Amino acid sequence: MRRRVVSALFCAAAVGALAPSITRAEARRGEAVLRFDIPAQPLGQALNQLALRSDREILFSPALTQGRRSPALSGVFTAEAALARLLDGSGLTVRLQGRGFLIVPETKAAPTTEPASPPPPPPPVDLDLVVVTALKRSSLAQRTPVSMVVVGGEQLSRLGATQIEQAAPLLPGLKLVSTSFGARLVLRGVYGAGEATTGLYYDETPMTGPVGTTADPGVMSPELALVDVDRIELLRGPQGTLYGSGAMGGALRILFKHPDPTQTASAIDVSASTEAHGGQGAGGAAIFNAAIIPDRLAVRLTAYDERRPGAIDNTRLGIKDVDVARVGGARLAAFWAPTEAVSLLVSATHQSNHRADISGWNDTAGPWRTVHAGRAPFDGDIDLASATLKWRGSTVDVTAVSSWYRWRLTRRSDYSGVLLGERTNPAGCARLFAVANACDDDQMRRYAAYVDSVYPAILNQPAELTAQIHEARASSTGAGPLSWTLGVYREVRFDRIDSQVRHVDPLTGALIEPAVLIGRRDIENHLSQSAVFGEVSYAVAADTDVTLGARRFDYVKRDRGGVQTPNVVSGTWAGYAIDARGQERGWSLKALASHQLSPGLFSYVQVSQGFRPGGVNVVPGLPDGLAVYRSDRLNNYELGLKAQSADRRLTANLALYQIDWRDMQYAAQTQNRAFNYVTNIGAARIRGLEFEASAQRVEGWDFAASLTLTDARLTADQITNTAIGLGLAGDRLPVVPQLAATASMERRWRLATGLDGRLRLDGAYSGLARSSFNPGNADYIKMGGFAVFGVSAGLAGGAWSVDAGVENLLDRAGRASAARNTSGPIEYFGVAPRTLRLTFQRRF
Repeated sequence: MRRRVVSALFCAAAVGALAPSITRAEARRGEAVLRFDIPAQPLGQALNQLALRSDREILFSPALTQGRRSPALSGVFTAEAALARLLDGSGLTVRLQGRGFLIVPETKAAPTTEPASPPPPPPPVDLDLVVVTALKRSSLAQRTPVSMVVVGGEQLSRLGATQIEQAAPLLPGLKLVSTSFGARLVLRGVYGAGEATTGLYYDETPMTGPVGTTADPGVMSPELALVDVDRIELLRGPQGTLYGSGAMGGALRILFKHPDPTQTASAIDVSASTEAHGGQGAGGAAIFNAAIIPDRLAVRLTAYDERRPGAIDNTRLGIKDVDVARVGGARLAAFWAPTEAVSLLVSATHQSNHRADISGWNDTAGPWRTVHAGRAPFDGDIDLASATLKWRGSTVDVTAVSSWYRWRLTRRSDYSGVLLGERTNPAGCARLFAVANACDDDQMRRYAAYVDSVYPAILNQPAELTAQIHEARASSTGAGPLSWTLGVYREVRFDRIDSQVRHVDPLTGALIEPAVLIGRRDIENHLSQSAVFGEVSYAVAADTDVTLGARRFDYVKRDRGGVQTPNVVSGTWAGYAIDARGQERGWSLKALASHQLSPGLFSYVQVSQGFRPGGVNVVPGLPDGLAVYRSDRLNNYELGLKAQSADRRLTANLALYQIDWRDMQYAAQTQNRAFNYVTNIGAARIRGLEFEASAQRVEGWDFAASLTLTDARLTADQITNTAIGLGLAGDRLPVVPQLAATASMERRWRLATGLDGRLRLDGAYSGLARSSFNPGNADYIKMGGFAVFGVSAGLAGGAWSVDAGVENLLDRAGRASAARNTSGPIEYFGVAPRTLRLTFQRRF
C-alpha cells in the first residue's frame, strides 16, 4: 500500500524550492548553494534532514534505506550535490518525480543489440514521512510537538469533499456548530461567542466573519471551496504564540496547491450527486498549470462551479428543496524564482456563494422540513489577494507575507418568532403609543394588530468586511542545537452591517418591495492588532529539546452604532447611538519540552496560552455594565505521545490536556429574547483526550480510528438578572459532546495492468450534548448522539480516475446543533441526507 509524503514546504513560499532536473541544475550557472551540517547516521534520517533543509521533496521507501548509513556531510553545496553525496556508494539513485525526487535502486543495463524499450513506470513505493509547516518552519509531523491531523488534497478529491463540513470527519476533534448565518469552528471544547476561538487560515491568510449586531464574528466562517488543495493541517490546542488571538482552541490551515515551474499540465474534475429527500447537484473544476520559464516562472489557474442540491422542504410555504446552493470561483497564482535563493508567490481568488434558504429543519415539522414564515437566502462574494516573498540564506530564511481580503455578504434569518413572542407584550404597546403607564385594552388590541400587520418578517443584514494583514518572519536553518523563529504581525480590519427588520410576503416568504421596515440600525467595527512573536528551541541533549515562545500583542477595537428606524417591538429607539473603544496589550506565552524516547516514540509536554480581544455590545437598552466585555484568556497544560513502528505501518498519537479558561466570553439574551450580546461569564475547566491510530497493509487493508473525549464544565455560578441562558458551577459547556469517534478501512487492488481499484468504508460518531447549560434553561435542547456511515469505491487507470460514494448510508437525520428560534420552533442543523456522489477526473 502506498503512503504519501507531503513536500517539505516552508509556509506558502516554499514552492521557491521546487525541484528542477539534476541535469538542468548541473548545467545552470550561478546556482545558489546552501550550508549543510548533517552527521553520519541512518540514511533515512539523513534524507529527511536534507529535505527539511532544502525544501525539496525526497520520496523513498523505508525498506530501501533500512540498514544503510549515510556519510557525514558538512559544507556548502547545491541540494542536488548534497543528495548525490548522501547516496554515494549506497546502491541507490534518484529519479525525477513531479516536483521532487524519487529514490530507487541503481540498475545496470545489460549489453544487448535489441532496441532499448522504454523503462517501466516506477513501482508503488512506501513514502516515508509527512512534512508539515505547523510551526511556520518545516518539520516532520511525527516529530512536531503539536496535537495535529494532516489530510492530503488527493483524499479530499477522491471523496468529493469540497466543503469543510464534508472534510470534518477526516479531522478528528473539529466540531462545526451551524447557525442561520453560517458555521462556527470549535476545537477542544473552546466554544463561545465573540471573536473566533479556532483560527481559519487559507495558506498564510487568517480570515474571519463580520462582527454583526451580536458582536460575534466567530458565528460564521468565510469558506472557500476545497478545490485544488495540497493538504489540510488541523492544529489542536492554543497556538497563541505563532498564530495569535484567533487560535485559542487551535487552528485550521487549508493549503492550496501552488504553481509548478517544472511542468505544464492540466486536469478536469466533473461530479454529479443526488440526495434522498432532495434534488440533484453537479459540479466541475478545471486546473491549468503552465511552466512559462522552466524552473523560474509558472502560473496556475483553478476555476470551479458547483450546484449543491437542496434537501429541506418548507411545508408552510409549499416549497421543496429550499436550501439549494451554488458556489463558483476562480484562483490565479503566479510563482517567480529569479534565483534559487529568492522566490515570489502572488495569488488572487474570487468566489461567489448563494444559498436559497437556511439549511435547518424544525422540530414541529420533522427531519428535513421547516415551517419558516419567511425565506432567508444567503449571498456572499469573497475576494482574496496575497503575496509571499521568500529569501533563503545559508543560515537564515526570511518570509514576508501581505494579504488583503474583502467579504461582501447579505445574511438573513427568520424574525417571525420575535414578533410572535412580543405580540402581547405590554412594554411593546407602551413604546408604540408612547405612554408612561400600561396600555389599556384598546391600545393592546391595536398594538397586536400592528404586529400582525408586519408579520411575518426576516432579519436582512447586508454587510461588508475588509482586512489587511502583514507578517514578516525569520527562521534559522541548519542542524545545530539552536533553532528559532522571530516575526512581526499587523492586521487592520473594518466591517459594517446594515441590520434591517423587513416585512415579507406571507404567501411566498419573499421580501416585499418597496421595503416595509419594522426597524433598522447600523453597526461599524474597527480592529487594529499588532504583535511581535517568537519561538526559540535548544537541544539540551541529543534527543531532548526545550522551546520557549512568546507573543506580545497590542490591539485597539472601536465599535460604533446607531438606530435609523425605531423598532417598537424589540425596543430600539430613535437617537440611540454608541461610539466606544477598548484597548489592551499583553503576552501569550508557551513553554515546551520534547524528547525522543526511542526511534519510534516521541513525547512532549507543554504549557501554552491563548487570548481573544474584548469589545462593545451595540445593543439598545443594554445596561452600561454589560455594554463592554473584556478579553478572555486560557492556559493549556498538555502531554503528548507520538509512536510509529520501524516500518511505518503502525502509528498512534495521544494527547492529554487541561484548559483553564477565565473571563470567558459567551452569548446571552435580553429578557425579551430580541437581542443577543456577548458577556464575560467567569471561568471554565476543560479536560480532554485525543487519540488517533492507523495500521497499514493488514491483510491488504489500511485501518484508521480516532477517539476524542472532552469534559468541559463551568467552575463558578453565572447569575445575572439582566440576561437569560447562563449556568451554574459544574454545568457542562453547551454544544460540546463528551465523546466523538471516527473509523475507516480502505483497500486497493491491482485489477489489471494500468488499472487499480479502491474500496473505502467510513464511520463517525458524535456524542450527546445540550444547547444550553442545564435543565433549568428553557433552551436545554438535546443534540448529537448519532453515527453516520459512508462507503466509496474507485477505479484509476493512468491519467484518469472515477470514484463513486454514498454518504450517510443509513440516512440518519443527525441533530448536530440546535437552537430555539426565539418564540418560534426549535431549529436543528444536521448532516445531509443520504447522498450518492459520482466524480470523474482526467489529467493531461
